[in-house]
Amino acid sequence: MKEFTVRCRTVVPGQVTGEAVVSKSRLSFWGGFDAVSGQVIDTTNPLYGCSLKDKILVLVSTKGSSGTSGVLATAKKKGNAPAAFINTEVDALAALACVVQHIPFVTDLESDPFEFIRTGDIVTVDTEKGVVTVTQKA
Repeated sequence: MKEFTVRCRTVVPGQVTGEAVVSKSRLSFWGGFDAVSGQVIDTTNPLYGCSLKDKILVLVSTKGSSGTSGVLATAKKKGNAPAAFINTEVDALAALACVVQHIPFVTDLESDPFEFIRTGDIVTVDTEKGVVTVTQKA
């Protein structure tokens, strides 16, 4: 297995390790994600049917909606929320939702995350150190 670390900028602090779910897309939590099942339900999204429960979600960004906070709150209460967000662009409404739900959120990685993080890799987000560590699958 190959492991490496890159620097990042913290949007919401925290430290967590989990399996990555990666898509070079945008996701709306309002109407695109089922908080009760933890699955992406937007049939037009490449992550359709994928569970985000306890995953490190690597996306371009979320699609802003004032409903994001409510959906993530329900998902967190049900135990189905993502463990962390790694986005290349920051949607303020998703950032706010992560603040309220204490979900770590980072951006501005020193390398393009879509070049080195794949779905299934184990990723640690550590905002105290300002890094993302990736252990790639063999």
